Amino acid sequence: MSDTRPGHLKDGLKCSCKGHSLDKFLQPNILILLAMEDLHGYSIIQELEDKKLFYGQQIDSAGIYRTLNLLENRGLVVSEWDLAGAGAAKKIYSITEAGLECLRNWIITLEQYKETLESTIERAKEVLKQPN
Repeated sequence: MSDTRPGHLKDGLKCSCKGHSLDKFLQPNILILLAMEDLHGYSIIQELEDKKLFYGQQIDSAGIYRTLNLLENRGLVVSEWDLAGAGAAKKIYSITEAGLECLRNWIITLEQYKETLESTIERAKEVLKQPN
């Protein structure tokens, strides 16, 4: 049976036209948070959910940890275990100089995306005869 909900394709996949498949935007947003302060994974998830970056949907926590692992493997963030305090040890993430440089590059890329998006929206409205 196919899924006929708005934002879903016939094969059940979520359509990017409704904001799905924007997980690349996790990278700059995680870097922004870590540029402000060192955080553990759960705090990053909470901050991202509070910002409503993904239309108020619950964030895939496994995806956040995969992205953190990717960023760490690329040398953009580092982590260390916080063994102090009660409860389980927490992995605390910090941005590196390479991460700050990557964030600077994201600004340029996002500005370019913004221009492209504005142009695409304008053209789509023209085709559909919608006001700007």
